[in-house]
Amino acid sequence: MASIFSSLKQYAGQWSVKSVSNFTAEEQSVVANAEVVPSDYGMSVCFHMIGGGMTFIPLDRDSEGSEGQVVDLATAKLLTLTKQGERDILRVRL
Repeated sequence: MASIFSSLKQYAGQWSVKSVSNFTAEEQSVVANAEVVPSDYGMSVCFHMIGGGMTFIPLDRDSEGSEGQVVDLATAKLLTLTKQGERDILRVRL
């Protein structure tokens, strides 16, 4: 009986993919460059914005990126993950 509940708890605690999309032309047009950097979440993509500033989005757990790798936004995907009781989160898939 305990194994049934632990399986349910593990399943209930997982994030699932809500949507996968390409970076739009508008999104790409405001990014000067994007590169893989280490972060608190493992590896993330740092988006250097044309207007100044930076935005970070963690890599998807199935993506392998190395520090300093340039990200091609024409081929990268933006994932929206969802989990009951939580706000949706974003991840980048290379």
